[in-house]
Amino acid sequence: MGGLSEQLNIIKKFIKCHAGESDEVQARRAVETVMPVAESGDAKVQYLLGKYYSWGYHHDCDNLKAIYWFGKAADSGDERAAEAIMDIYRNDCPDGTDVVQRKALILKWHKRWFGILAEKAGKGAADAAQALMNLYVDDCPEDMNPEEGVEEACKWYARQIGILTSKAANGDAVDKMSLADILLYGYNVPEEVLASFTDEDDKRSLLQAVKLYKEVVKCDCIDFLKSEACYNMGRAYDDLGEGKKALASFKKAAKLNNHEAYVKVGDAYHYGNGTEQDDAQARKWYRKGADLGEITAALRLADCYKNGIGGKQDYAKAMEIYMCLAERTGRKWQHQAAGIDTALYELGCMHMEGLGVQQDMKKAYRYFKLAVKKENINAGNALNDERFKDFK
Repeated sequence: MGGLSEQLNIIKKFIKCHAGESDEVQARRAVETVMPVAESGDAKVQYLLGKYYSWGYHHDCDNLKAIYWFGKAADSGDERAAEAIMDIYRNDCPDGTDVVQRKALILKWHKRWFGILAEKAGKGAADAAQALMNLYVDDCPEDMNPEEGVEEACKWYARQIGILTSKAANGDAVDKMSLADILLYGYNVPEEVLASFTDEDDKRSLLQAVKLYKEVVKCDCIDFLKSEACYNMGRAYDDLGEGKKALASFKKAAKLNNHEAYVKVGDAYHYGNGTEQDDAQARKWYRKGADLGEITAALRLADCYKNGIGGKQDYAKAMEIYMCLAERTGRKWQHQAAGIDTALYELGCMHMEGLGVQQDMKKAYRYFKLAVKKENINAGNALNDERFKDFK
């Protein structure tokens, strides 16, 4: 019959298959083989048996048996098992369970699920605290209203940050970076939780993020992490309204080969954020970023040429940049879709207005249509121009 691992794999494969696509007899034999292991208290095998019996496309499907084995796994601290029992009562309640019982059992196992996660979070599991934060927003128990759910989510956010802060204090650059990024960008934090923060909360988070990014820069780690830390530090300083410190951080990131930083430095000079306004310097930094292949820098540089920002107006060079970006098609360039749609839109505008080229409404229409396919809203609005009515 093979070893335990082989028998477990047979069951896992069977559960993943559609009805009739796998050997039901073989799966049943595997279940009989691993049953003593489950009975001896192996939570992973207990959970797998729960999955087997709850999977509704074979003759052994039995929700009561599924609940039994999921219950055993939940007793061993498997939160997935408690969630699975709750879902059974929610979606496929066993016969003989009345409405009142069903509601009570859903709530019981919902709270059991959350309780197991809370116990793990209490022991320092940041992922469990994060899960509870999201669940209290997306799937709070029925005896709580949404506002109470968000209030609980905020408590678990604080717990997650506390756990990660302790870990970062004794951890490496990656631990520090991960926490700082959550504090700065709100990664995986529900909008409802973020919306509950006061201005003072936001400031405190940004200052903590800056402190962590500074620690990363001082760490013995690869330059890539240091460049990301400098760049994100600049973003944090920007949000704090400290333009000079933001610009200094972006320049450090650029020295460490962070391509996005060139755009931020160029923007600082263009808008006079943290320095004297200087469009010539802005154009210079955009060109540096564009030469490295940074798409936003290329678009900024094209705009400088098109509108004569920081130097001579040059429609031909603007057109050249837009054409180069517009030709980036296929999956290879999918990550740059937002910039490519802008280039297509700008090409449409230049042909529609005859900027550096002879006015050509057919080409303008084609470029706008291509930009619309990439979800460019401005291009969609441009197509409403009366001059395009004969092309539709």
